[in-house]
Amino acid sequence: MTAAELRPRWVQMLFFVGGIGLVALIGWLVVHIWPEQDLPEGWLRLTPTEDVMALIEADGEMWAGGRDGVLSLDLHDGSVIRNVEADVPLDYVTDFLRSERDGSLWVSHMRGVSRFDGHRWVTMTEEDGLTAGRAMALLESGDGALWVGTERGVTRCEGVACRRFTAEDGLMTEGCALLFEDSDGWIWCGNGDAPEAGVSVWNGERWRAMEHRDRLVHPMLNAMLEDHQGALWFGTGFSAEGGVSVRDGQTWRTLTRENGLAGGKVRYLFQDGAGVIWVGSEYNGIARLGPEAVQIFTPNEGLAGWEVMAMLHDSQGALWLGTELGLTRVSREAWLALD
Repeated sequence: MTAAELRPRWVQMLFFVGGIGLVALIGWLVVHIWPEQDLPEGWLRLTPTEDVMALIEADGEMWAGGRDGVLSLDLHDGSVIRNVEADVPLDYVTDFLRSERDGSLWVSHMRGVSRFDGHRWVTMTEEDGLTAGRAMALLESGDGALWVGTERGVTRCEGVACRRFTAEDGLMTEGCALLFEDSDGWIWCGNGDAPEAGVSVWNGERWRAMEHRDRLVHPMLNAMLEDHQGALWFGTGFSAEGGVSVRDGQTWRTLTRENGLAGGKVRYLFQDGAGVIWVGSEYNGIARLGPEAVQIFTPNEGLAGWEVMAMLHDSQGALWLGTELGLTRVSREAWLALD
C-alpha cells in the first residue's frame, strides 16, 4: 500500500480542505491586492453583478438584468441604487422591453414575463397563455402586439388574447431565443441556444423557413440588426464556428474571424450613434467595424468580460456593454474618439 492509502482518512480530508482554502486565498489576493488595470480615459468597468444579458434605461436609471436578477444603477458612475424586486423573483433575465404603446416595462426571465406599469408588477406564465419553457425574447411589433419567445415556441398577445405558435405551426426550431421585426414588418425567430438549426419568418399570416438560409455562414441565429441603410445583419454561430452574414438588397456578404471579427460565434450586434457596427462574440470580446479599421476590445483593452451579450446607449450618450463578468461603461466622448 502507498503512504497515501495508509494515511488516516481524516488526515486526507484536512489536506483536501486545506487545498481548497489555499486556492480561495490566492483568488482573494488576486482580486483585492493585484494592481488594477489602467483603463482608457472615459472607460469604466463595473462588477456589481455578473452575467449581464439585458440592459434598459428606466426612469433615469440603468437596469442590468441577468442570472442573479435585476440591478438599478446610477447612469453616471454605475453605483448600485437598488435590487429591483417584482411579484416573483427575477432570475435568469434574458430581455427587456419598453412598450411604445403604453410605456410599460416588460422583463423576460426563468419564471415567465413580468410587466411593470410604474406602480405594480404582474407576471404572465404558461397558465396565462405563454408557450411552455423559460422566456427568452421579447418584441413589440409595429401593430402593438407583444411577442414572447420561449424554450418551446412563440406567443403573440393583443390585450388579454394570446396565440401560441410551436413547430406544428411552422417554426423551424422548438424554441425561440431571438425575436426581431424588420422594416417590412416581418418577424424573425432564431434559436442559438439549441442544437437544432433554423430561422423562421412570420409574414403576417404564417411562419415559414427563411429564404436563402443557405447564405448564412452558420445555421444557428443568435442576433439580428437592420442598419441605417436597411441592410439586414445576421449574427450566427455555435462554439468556435460562425460569423456574420449581411443581406443588402440582393447582395450577400460574409464576415468571419478572417475578416477581423473577434471570434467565431457572434453573440450580439449593435449600431452606435455614429453608424458604426459592433459585433460581440461568445468568447473573444467585441469587434468595432470602424470606417478606418476593425478594432478588437477584450478585458485586456478595458472590457469587463469576454462575452458581450447586451449593448445600449443611455440618454447621456454613454455606451454600456453587458458581459459575463459585469459591465463596461464608455463615455460619449470616449467612443466617439475611437477612430
